[in-house]
Amino acid sequence: MGMNNKFNYLIRTMSFVGILILIGFRYGLTDQAVSVQGSQQLTVRQITTKDVVGVWVNHHDKDIHQKITCTKNHQWHENQHGVKNIYSGSWQIIGKRTIKLAPYGEKIVFNKYNRQQMNVVSYHHILNKKK
Repeated sequence: MGMNNKFNYLIRTMSFVGILILIGFRYGLTDQAVSVQGSQQLTVRQITTKDVVGVWVNHHDKDIHQKITCTKNHQWHENQHGVKNIYSGSWQIIGKRTIKLAPYGEKIVFNKYNRQQMNVVSYHHILNKKK
């Protein structure tokens, strides 16, 4: 194979890979748009204040006795290890399924299939909404 053929092969290969990358970016799945569960499609809808407000309990890591309360005036407080209001601040919706707790900058992501469950990302604490 001559030098010219190697160069043409390289150019064609790079062009093909570039086209695949462009197709992937254009038509690839995103977490924000649609998720597929089995054969049905679920649209991931924007969380609202109503979704966030309530008492959230950690049933998965019971030894810390964690409970977070979010109020409709965008305040929150946390009870942990038997200490009331050990942490507190304000909360805000920052994404389709994400809230942020100030002043700590903690991000909490709602389960895309179950609005009654959320995950404190940095600690992987799973909290369930108390009914």
